[in-house]
Amino acid sequence: MRSVLSLLCLALLCSIAGCKRSSCSVGDKCCSNGTCSSGTCTSGLCAACGGAGETCCPGRECSSGKVCANDICAPCGGAGEACCSGNACANGGCCDNDLCTSSSATCPDIGGTCKSGSCGTCGGAGQTCCNGNNGPTCTAADVACQNGQCAACGGAGQPCCANHSCIASGFVCDNGVCAACGGVGEACCGGDSCGSGCCDTSSGVCVGTCTGGAACENGACACGAAGEACCANNDCTGATLGCVAKSNTCATCGGMGQPCCANNACTGATLGCIAMSNTCATCGGMNEPCCANKTCTTTGLNCQGNTCR
Repeated sequence: MRSVLSLLCLALLCSIAGCKRSSCSVGDKCCSNGTCSSGTCTSGLCAACGGAGETCCPGRECSSGKVCANDICAPCGGAGEACCSGNACANGGCCDNDLCTSSSATCPDIGGTCKSGSCGTCGGAGQTCCNGNNGPTCTAADVACQNGQCAACGGAGQPCCANHSCIASGFVCDNGVCAACGGVGEACCGGDSCGSGCCDTSSGVCVGTCTGGAACENGACACGAAGEACCANNDCTGATLGCVAKSNTCATCGGMGQPCCANNACTGATLGCIAMSNTCATCGGMNEPCCANKTCTTTGLNCQGNTCR
């Protein structure tokens, strides 16, 4: 009888809270920390990810033969497709502006004929960087522009290749450089995973202990509840919680001096959100935040960039 009651209790808790460690699969509600045991958290629900045309999985992961481009998994390597990991394009093609150009065709952004990864006389390993529309760039696989020359990319300590990719196993693109991941104090690996510790998704770093003693669920720190760390994008769960910028923790929102609620909202007609500090303060006067609906209370002032001037 006790085991039956326990199962009923667990089912009730999952229906209220959205999930527990064994839930959070595709089609379920996301766990409290915005993670899923499979798929990715989208609008509060775990959705399939990683396939062609689907959202990239956490850590910009996609299934084999796909690459994460503009947060969507796309086929890669063929003419007109996104460049694969490490700038690679099939059959000696060129990675021009993150898209593959087939060998013997003209590179549309850079100019010159594509051959063995080079667009004319630039872009290949050991050659000068090409002048692309987005600045100096390289077009061959496994190279990136460094000091005007196309040099190796994607390895440990090397610049990231196209689409923020790294070639070396156990490394991720961190601030433009391929850095070791998975250890405490290191960046979280693909899929928000850590070899040791737990992934703090708000900072993208593996930690030994989650902020505020929060639990580690599906390899990521629980977040979003009152007193817990803010989730990714400074999100908190529930309409009455906002992210305190100074401590990166979730607390009651909307009142004077409290963090702003979702969508930069504050409670009361006399309060507005200071976006830089994410704090609610008196609104409508000179150099004060704009009130609701981008209005100012002082005659002659207009709302400009969320500030009354």
